[in-house]
Amino acid sequence: MKRLVLIAAIALFTYQQHWAQSTLSIDWGNVTNYLAHGRTLSNNLACFQPGVYYSLEKGPTISAWFSLPYDRNASVYDEWDIIVDHSVNIFKQEQDWNINVHGYANYWYVPNDGNDKQSFYQGMKYNAGIHFPFKLSNESKITMTTGYDYYYYHQLGRDMSINGAGIHEFLIKFNKKYKKVKVEAKSLISNNRGAVNPNIVPGWAYVSQHLSCTINTKHVSLRPSVNYQWTLESTIHESDVLWFSLNIGKGFKM
Repeated sequence: MKRLVLIAAIALFTYQQHWAQSTLSIDWGNVTNYLAHGRTLSNNLACFQPGVYYSLEKGPTISAWFSLPYDRNASVYDEWDIIVDHSVNIFKQEQDWNINVHGYANYWYVPNDGNDKQSFYQGMKYNAGIHFPFKLSNESKITMTTGYDYYYYHQLGRDMSINGAGIHEFLIKFNKKYKKVKVEAKSLISNNRGAVNPNIVPGWAYVSQHLSCTINTKHVSLRPSVNYQWTLESTIHESDVLWFSLNIGKGFKM
């Protein structure tokens, strides 16, 4: 085990030296409800969601992320994640359009599931996607992006009735840049093939709308958002959902 840790540390150091520059970011997220692919994973409770992100220049980002209900009597909904993701633009030169391919591997861990036999459960989630960003106008600095993402879940360890299946999501979003503010409006439609919960009826699951802005201040970045979900399948969520979030972040060049 010690040899594996040493090898991993040497590989990370060598990789960092090769790519010359990296960024360490910390983020403090706050949400009124934690939803993932249409399902509430916090029993509709508000959560704080801290994260640490280590990004290698032209390389992957390695993240540690947590979701913890503010009501600590509901710690059964705690979640810890380790994520490795990477994103590449096909065309390196500056131009009005591009093709972005990306993906990640996400190990998720729930430390307390309320089961007497074992106090935790765990699994993997994978993503692969392709997006097509292009500038609508150079003068107004508006970019439109269309895209498709595929997600796949499966459990690790003992049987927790977590169904291994995929999710297809299609999106369109618009981004507008100002001097210190970025505004994003995104629409998404999701087709769940029965992933995670075996009671989910496969098919079109929900349509969601998201409006957010990123405000860069001298010391931190602020990202408030408002989100609404029209639920199409009651086995995903029992009703439509409105929720809000606020993220506070800080990045450091290394």
